[in-house]
Amino acid sequence: MKKLVFSALTALTLISTAHAQQVVRIGTLADYAPFEYKDASGKLQGMEIEIGNKMCASMKVTCQWVTMDFDALIPALKARQIDAVLAQMSRTAEREKSVDFSRIFTTAPVHLVAKKGSGISHQPATLRGKTVGVQTASTHESYFRNRLPTSSSGINVKVYQSLDSAWLDLESGRIQAVFADSTVAHDWLAKGGQQAGFAFAGQAISDDAIFGAGTAIAVRKGDSQLKAQFDLAILGVHQNGYFQTVNKRYFPFSILPQ
Repeated sequence: MKKLVFSALTALTLISTAHAQQVVRIGTLADYAPFEYKDASGKLQGMEIEIGNKMCASMKVTCQWVTMDFDALIPALKARQIDAVLAQMSRTAEREKSVDFSRIFTTAPVHLVAKKGSGISHQPATLRGKTVGVQTASTHESYFRNRLPTSSSGINVKVYQSLDSAWLDLESGRIQAVFADSTVAHDWLAKGGQQAGFAFAGQAISDDAIFGAGTAIAVRKGDSQLKAQFDLAILGVHQNGYFQTVNKRYFPFSILPQ
């Protein structure tokens, strides 16, 4: 009888351990529409959440989404509070010093958004004496700090924890432009920004050294197994058409890597 009880307890322990190993804690955002946001009921929604859940199903793991500020994501990953990051994080050489990345997940150009008729464009001279809003710890902040520091460009940069606050300040006139990926900028413009008189300003700005080749999923340094799982899952949604189907519901343009 004791042997039977011991065997049963051992089996339950093994089952519980196996189940625990199937949980992948993914760090993400809650205020980066249309990729990640909370609906009226507080449920996490968005393009990356939708595709992320599909990938986790193909990996046969349980996704546990953990929301936090963007600048807290890599520290949380390194501290083992989460296992991966899926939050439109650009794969850059600077970040690869701290974390490993999956294959490229999405791509999108980078744009300024400003009031129509403001004269602001992608040309730095049009921003002299003006204030541009960027999200903290983003490649957009890095671009201005490294390429157009205030001391030489005359461009003021205001950093926000959330782009939601930057859009509000742009509407109120407290800043004159927002610098962001065309994807989230398009979403804001389509939801009211365009009607309020705002638009993309000038051409897209390219700088591979700062912006990287696209966004990817970050994992801890050396976690080759989880990286390989995500690589296969990304390849799967790219090749079976699932990514493209979801993409069309969110954007009138493709963000599928070429």
